[in-house]
Amino acid sequence: MKPRPGDSVFYLCLAAGLALGGPVASTCRGDQPDEPSSAIFTPSDFPRLARGVAFGSAGERTVRVWSPSNQSWTLSREGDVVTLRAASSPGDSTPLWQDLGKLAVAAHGTLKIQIAEPPKADKKTDKAEAAAPPSAPALLVLDPDPKHDPRRLLDFARGRVDSTEPAADRRREQARSNQQGNDFHAPATAAAWRDRSAHVRDQMRVSLGLWPAPPKTPLNPQVYDVLERDGYTIEKVVLETLPGFTLSGNLYRPSKKPVSGKAPAILCPHGHWEVGRVQEDVQARCIRWAKLGAVVFMYDMVGYNDSKPFTHAFLNDRLRRWGLSLFGLQTWNSIRALDWLSTLPDVDPARIGCTGESGGGTQTFILTALDDRIKVSAPVVMVSDWFQGGCVCENAAGLRHHTDNIEFAALCAPRPMILVGASGDWTAKTMRLAFPAIRGVYSLVGSVDRLEAQVFDFPHNYNQTSRNAVYAFMGRWLLGIEDSASTREGDQTPEKPEAILTFDAKHPAPADRKTPEQLEAALIKTLGDQLEALSPAHDATNWQAAKRFLKTGLKVRVGLETPTPEALAHREVRRVDREGFRIVHSQVGRRANGEAIPVVRLIPTHSNGRLTVVADDQGKSALATPAGEVSDLAKALLARGQSVVGFDPLFVGESIDPARPIAHRPEVAHFHTYNSSVAADQMQDLATVVSWAGSQPDVREVSLAARGLAGFQALIARPLLGGLARTVVDLNGAEDTDGAGDLPAEIDLPGLFQFGGLRAAAALSAPAPLWIVRPGPKFAKAWPDAAYDLADAKAQLRIAADAPPADRIARWIDEGN
Repeated sequence: MKPRPGDSVFYLCLAAGLALGGPVASTCRGDQPDEPSSAIFTPSDFPRLARGVAFGSAGERTVRVWSPSNQSWTLSREGDVVTLRAASSPGDSTPLWQDLGKLAVAAHGTLKIQIAEPPKADKKTDKAEAAAPPSAPALLVLDPDPKHDPRRLLDFARGRVDSTEPAADRRREQARSNQQGNDFHAPATAAAWRDRSAHVRDQMRVSLGLWPAPPKTPLNPQVYDVLERDGYTIEKVVLETLPGFTLSGNLYRPSKKPVSGKAPAILCPHGHWEVGRVQEDVQARCIRWAKLGAVVFMYDMVGYNDSKPFTHAFLNDRLRRWGLSLFGLQTWNSIRALDWLSTLPDVDPARIGCTGESGGGTQTFILTALDDRIKVSAPVVMVSDWFQGGCVCENAAGLRHHTDNIEFAALCAPRPMILVGASGDWTAKTMRLAFPAIRGVYSLVGSVDRLEAQVFDFPHNYNQTSRNAVYAFMGRWLLGIEDSASTREGDQTPEKPEAILTFDAKHPAPADRKTPEQLEAALIKTLGDQLEALSPAHDATNWQAAKRFLKTGLKVRVGLETPTPEALAHREVRRVDREGFRIVHSQVGRRANGEAIPVVRLIPTHSNGRLTVVADDQGKSALATPAGEVSDLAKALLARGQSVVGFDPLFVGESIDPARPIAHRPEVAHFHTYNSSVAADQMQDLATVVSWAGSQPDVREVSLAARGLAGFQALIARPLLGGLARTVVDLNGAEDTDGAGDLPAEIDLPGLFQFGGLRAAAALSAPAPLWIVRPGPKFAKAWPDAAYDLADAKAQLRIAADAPPADRIARWIDEGN
């Protein structure tokens, strides 16, 4: 079976039930993948099954399903499409096996296995219910031997055998939205806040695509068309913040030169006004600040006014995989605007403030948090205990995982800041919630007098009343004006939009301005070049620094934690004794997170104290054959006295609901800003299971064996996994790509390529023993080769083009040779 056009190179050959090291059917690189001779599938597999299962040899396969007894399944076939249909009836729901008949397959033939949609109900259903896939059997087996007793398979594949209900893991129904904060409170000590603030800033930089940041290329400023006004001037400004990408704005200056020769300056990002920076309320504050003696630069949001052709949307799957976004692009514009403003000859770079409203308020507290050149900050009608921002320019994947806007605003401390709220929007509770939380941080650093907040009785706004509050505060801290009354705004005359827009017939927009598609390509190429410059194969002398840099990006993007034994919850489900070993089913998870990861442990009668965790796309089922016998790798490990652990990560096996086989968390606006991806959730489950395995009193050493998409996950997570003796990953042909096209959810990690992907993860694993099996032909083995060489651990790295037999893998895991 060939991948569909547009499918990624991570195409999974459905030799899916094979245990690692068993009779692997295919490398998934040719046109003729072999049959899935150990074909055990769970509900999460059906999207892939619908695309096709390939068979290497002719013959018959007995089709069996395990499902509630009051759910009768039938099978029909039309050409290469096999359809399963369920009919439900009242009565006992205790699950049982059902034989659906045999399927004849041709050599190298392909079958597409799908589940029929149930008849449409007459009554109306909500959209979420209508979009849910049809119910699926908890287990599907394609068995070449009709004599096998499938009941023995349950010993490995299922903890509960009296029900098909999934493990009670609350993550399946849990998703944070942009309508929820993170209940931020200041930590107990100033030292704890220093550590926390450093972590949050790293998370912000990585999530906004500023890790690494683009090179700071020449801004090539154009400043022209001075408008002389009463007490101030206005100039048009165009900056080239990235090659071929421009930022437009207006520079307001006081007509009277400051006595010291240098004036304070203020950046003014605007909110989502329909007309952007030319809106009269935006102009009003710039005019007043200039009259008070400040140099002011107001500039466009991306896709507004002079950049309107670019549009206010710069996000797709490929950009997300590279860690890029509209929010990051807009933040980069703010940083570059600050670069330019701070170098003007009449600006005092030690006295620069920033203020904006709504989306401009977001830019204000984000820039303030990231750049300490901002000395005074005034985010208006944005910092809230609940609503976090509704536009794509305020949301980026990973940005608000375990944090929120209140904590971002607190990063201003100890610099002066005023919060301004409105009774008619999400900032109404500022004085009761956001302000006290931030004041806790200012108290820790001894700067309570530098924080103020006010809420006015208006709808969402930055009107004159709100502006006057900001003038008084920033006037005192930035301009040294103690008389607040003297800062109040009087009558002012805004300009007509055409008078201050930068591009016109006399000054046309650059003919070579990049389109979104061109900028996407340029940014990805630049980031790729930056990463390649960090390669240990490219620059061995700087590898230690590069390692720390890349690992920070990987840690933020994967986001996993290694739980302590005290943080783990464990519940045994059942035990089964077999000849020579015992099977113990449990559920484990991080107690505070409501997780329930189904785990099975095979314990040999004579244990050597070593344990291997087997991570597989099929979950626990990978430890068994359709006949219910132990898989080749598990058998080889047990023979050496090793315990073997298999598990069902979120949305696999017992961790997905067969009645509603939805393989992702609930969909919410800007999902990835607030929630882990499927890939990250499953990597966390791997880390949790490894930690649990290492905490067992009879275990002295833990190793890891992983294959397929789980192998991909294991290699990405490996630099963050502690306590592992040896790791073998079968990539089944996977390799890094340019991020275009479709990726399976199991490996579609936001920022995957931002830290270097598989090549960097392999290099960052040094010097830990690592065996990479069947990488794709373009896998950049030079990265791990050089890293292990520099770590004086060349013997600890193996890269094999073909899958070795199970006994050889077991010997290496157990003995290291």
